[in-house]
Amino acid sequence: MRDLSCLLAGILRLSGMPLLLYFWHRKTGARFYPALTALVVCFPVFIFGGFIRSNFSQENFIAYYLSQGILYGILEEGAKFLVLRYLLPSCDRRQDAVSYGIGHAAFEEIGAGISCLGLIGTDRAAPDIFWFALLTVTTGALGTAALTLLIFYGIRTGRAKCLVPLAMLLHCIGNASQGLFSEPFAILTGILLTAGECYAAYRCWRVLT
Repeated sequence: MRDLSCLLAGILRLSGMPLLLYFWHRKTGARFYPALTALVVCFPVFIFGGFIRSNFSQENFIAYYLSQGILYGILEEGAKFLVLRYLLPSCDRRQDAVSYGIGHAAFEEIGAGISCLGLIGTDRAAPDIFWFALLTVTTGALGTAALTLLIFYGIRTGRAKCLVPLAMLLHCIGNASQGLFSEPFAILTGILLTAGECYAAYRCWRVLT
């Protein structure tokens, strides 16, 4: 039964974002290329981030996870800003900004999905691995798309100097909390943070055209 949960969790993580992108395209007419661009951009960003993180000291776990949160908050949200502002000037619709966020989330789910499949037959998976994967995929997709839309809104309205650092800060909090807090509190923090990000993105969505 646990192996089945690992299989389902792996399939969900690997196929969830592509399916979401497809349905988002069908519903809104959003283009695919922003998501594909995000996938390509994430490779060097995460490799560079991993190189820097490998030099962090783990003697103080609080400093370690805070540093990690700051690092990826700056790199990931900074990369989104640079790409949306300078490399994808044709990505000028709010629907396409969300597509970029889905593509970014898809990259993050690839490694997690492979890890879930790799647990099959090892008896090392948590009993609730599928439900945890479902929660993570959902909050990951919503949070990543919301922060991307926040940055896109900043670019379109000339408020990027305020909103890009805000997106970085929110990303940092979400990333750091996964290591700093115990699992129940980390999950609750992630849900509340995602809800706040989605509300902010909703307000931005209503203003954008």
